[in-house]
Amino acid sequence: MMKEDTVSDHEILTLIHRNIDMEKLKNQNKTITKKRVDALLQKLKEYVKKDDPSISGKAGKDASTINKHDFLIVNVDGASKGNPGEAGIGVAVFDKDLNIVKESCEYIGVATNNVAEYKALTLGVKLAIKFNAKNTLFKSDSELLVKQIIGEYRVKNTQLKSLYSEVQSLLGKLPEWKIKHVPREENKEADLLANKGVEMFTENR
Repeated sequence: MMKEDTVSDHEILTLIHRNIDMEKLKNQNKTITKKRVDALLQKLKEYVKKDDPSISGKAGKDASTINKHDFLIVNVDGASKGNPGEAGIGVAVFDKDLNIVKESCEYIGVATNNVAEYKALTLGVKLAIKFNAKNTLFKSDSELLVKQIIGEYRVKNTQLKSLYSEVQSLLGKLPEWKIKHVPREENKEADLLANKGVEMFTENR
């Protein structure tokens, strides 16, 4: 194809998608100019914008999953009825204006409070990644969790070590983040969601 005098628009877009060196291509085929490539990319952008309501501003409920958030506050909590016992996790995500972005709760089976707290944070980090957060503040009423995450406490429990490693790996995917210990009364939304997660067990029996 490189010896041909012309390359179709479709072929150019395919080559761009494959990360082919366009400068090298332009030297080999004079019909591929910067102006032509830019025009093709603009047409492609307009086509995608037209077909994707989340880009054009006509998005449904899940549009925020691809919109970047400059700052998110993520409250997390875990609940265990028995420690260990039936456990649930809750996460409440807020934007910089304290508007709810997402609420989530899950039943996680039989677990200790500490395991539930870690799994709640894991879910919280995944949601921050999903919402493309540039800067995230995690809030938890578990002093143990917070101090282990920031390195003040060592993680000795075998099960928590595995969860700790998973959380740290996920946190590495966020541009900037902090975690803060807060009193339980400042974590009410996540606490209610965590208990709702526990209730899912009784509702489904």
